[in-house]
Amino acid sequence: MGKWLGFLVIAAVWVGPAEAQAGDSSSVRGTHPELTGAIADAAEQSPTFKDLVAAIGSAGGLVYVHHGTCGRNVRACLLLNITQAGPFRLLNIRIDQRKKGRDLMIAIGHELRHALEVLSEPGAVDADSIRIFYERIAPTERYSFETQAAIETELKIADELRTYARVMR
Repeated sequence: MGKWLGFLVIAAVWVGPAEAQAGDSSSVRGTHPELTGAIADAAEQSPTFKDLVAAIGSAGGLVYVHHGTCGRNVRACLLLNITQAGPFRLLNIRIDQRKKGRDLMIAIGHELRHALEVLSEPGAVDADSIRIFYERIAPTERYSFETQAAIETELKIADELRTYARVMR
């Protein structure tokens, strides 16, 4: 794990918020070609997704999207761990490998909204403070939470992706 965290710190030095302009997915990175492709496609096809990526970069965030399991029958999740690397806050999203295509892009967008919520909270510096933040603003059930903003973002991205697909036919 130490090597992986070292990589994250190096990556944080290379890419800062000023370089994460709208359309530049450098603030949101996939750790697998399928995830990287989904991020790029979603940023191209959905203005809302593109704006989320830009906002994360402007907030000093770096978000890594990984394949993995979340538990509790959830197929996508924002991990509550956060790493401070100089001026940057690093967050991680897990996406079940069964998510594909449009569903994958929508799931990433939903979790990016959660990442932006955390990045917008200056006191969110560790798992406990993130958990307390969500207990304050969102319905929680044990270790899971949901916000209206993430639900609305998901629906908007889904609509934009459908519209893009229709127009491109």
